Amino acid sequence: MKLCVTTFIFSIVFVSAASFSAIAQTSVNDFLLTAFEDRNLATYDDQINFLKPKRYRLPVIDELEFRISNDELTYDDLQYAIRLNPGNPWKIRRNNALFNATKKELSLRKQLEFKDNLFDRYELLLDFLYSKDLSDLIQRELSIIEKKATIFEENFESNLFDAEDFVDVKIDQIDGIQAFDQSLLEMNENKSKINSILNNSLFDWASFDIISVSSIDSISNEIGATSFSSTELELIAQRAEVARQEVRTERADFNLGFIQSEYAPFRNNDDSEIGFSVGITIPIFRDNRPQIAERILDEIELKNEFEIEQYRDSVEKVLVFEQLKSLIHLHQRVVDQVEDLDLEALTVNLSRSSNYDPLSVLKLERGIVKLDELILKSRQRVLEQYLEFLFIFDVTSHQPLTNYLSDRLENIE
Repeated sequence: MKLCVTTFIFSIVFVSAASFSAIAQTSVNDFLLTAFEDRNLATYDDQINFLKPKRYRLPVIDELEFRISNDELTYDDLQYAIRLNPGNPWKIRRNNALFNATKKELSLRKQLEFKDNLFDRYELLLDFLYSKDLSDLIQRELSIIEKKATIFEENFESNLFDAEDFVDVKIDQIDGIQAFDQSLLEMNENKSKINSILNNSLFDWASFDIISVSSIDSISNEIGATSFSSTELELIAQRAEVARQEVRTERADFNLGFIQSEYAPFRNNDDSEIGFSVGITIPIFRDNRPQIAERILDEIELKNEFEIEQYRDSVEKVLVFEQLKSLIHLHQRVVDQVEDLDLEALTVNLSRSSNYDPLSVLKLERGIVKLDELILKSRQRVLEQYLEFLFIFDVTSHQPLTNYLSDRLENIE
C-alpha cells in the first residue's frame, strides 16, 4: 500500500515538473520580443517622458520689474512704477514647435535602436539554428565513420580489410571529432548569448520551422515591389527639421518691449498720480547672429546628408535584392544537382544487390551527409542575405511585428 502511495505521489510530482517545464519554455517569438526590453531603449523613454510641455513652455511674461525713482532726492518726489516685459509670442510658438520636433526625433532614434535590437536577435537566432543543424549533420557523418571503422576492426583478417583505408578512417574519425567539438562550441556560445538575453529561461527550438527558400523568393518579390519608409532617412529628415526650428526660434529671440504703470503720490499739481508708458523694441542689431548662422549651417548639412543617404539607400536596396535573388538561384541549382544524383536511391539499390558491400553503402551515406551539409550552407547564405534584405528594406520593425524567419510568418505577440 505504501509503495502504491509513493508511486502515486512521485507520478504527480513528475507530471507537475514536466508541466512546469513546458510552461516555462520560451518561444522564438518571446525571444524576439525581448528587443523591446533592451536597456538601450530606457534612455530614450526617460528623455521622451521628460519632454512634457510644462518643462519647456516659455512664460507669457518674461519679466516683472518694480521701480522707484526720485529726481529731487527728497521724500516728496518719490515715484513708483511696475514694468512688465511680455513674452515674445513668436518665440513661444516656435519654441513649442522646436521641442515637439525634438521629441519626434527622440522617438525615431528609439525606433532605430529597436530595429537594431531586433536585427541582432534575428541574427543570433539564425546562428543558433544553423550551428545546431550543422552539429547534427557532423554527428551523423561521425556515426557513419565509426560504423566504417567498426567493420574494419571486426574483419581484420578478411578481404574487406585494407590497412591504408583503415588508417584513413581513423584520421577521418579524428577530423570528425574535432569538427563536432567545434560545432558544439559554436552552438553553446550562441546558446549562452540567448540565455543572457532571456535571463537563463528555458528554451527548446528544435521544432521551430524555419522559412523555406521558396517562401523567401516569394516574400522578397512582394517586399521589393512595396515602398517602405526608411527609419534612417526619417531620422535625418527630422534632425533637419529640428535644425530648422532652432533657426526660427533663434530669429524670434528678441525683446518686444515693455508696458509700465507709474504712480507718483506726492505730485503738487493737478496732474493725475497714475500714468502709463509703453516701449517697443526694434531688433536692428542682433547679438545672436552667430547662433543663427550655426543653425543654418546644420540645416544645410543635414539636407545634403538626406539627399546623399536617399540615393545610397535606393542603390543599396537594388544591390541587396539582386544579391538575394542570385543566392536563391544558386541554392536552387545546388538542390537540383543533388536531386539529379539521387544518392539515396542508389544506396537502397546497393543494399539490395547480390554484391552487397557495406563499405560502399557507408561511403554513399557519407556522401549524402556531405550533400546535406552543402545544401544547409547554401540555405544559410540565402537566410543571411534575406535578413540583410529585410533590414535594408526596413520591414522587420513595422507594426504588426512579424516573425520573418518562421515558415508560417506569424505575428509576434
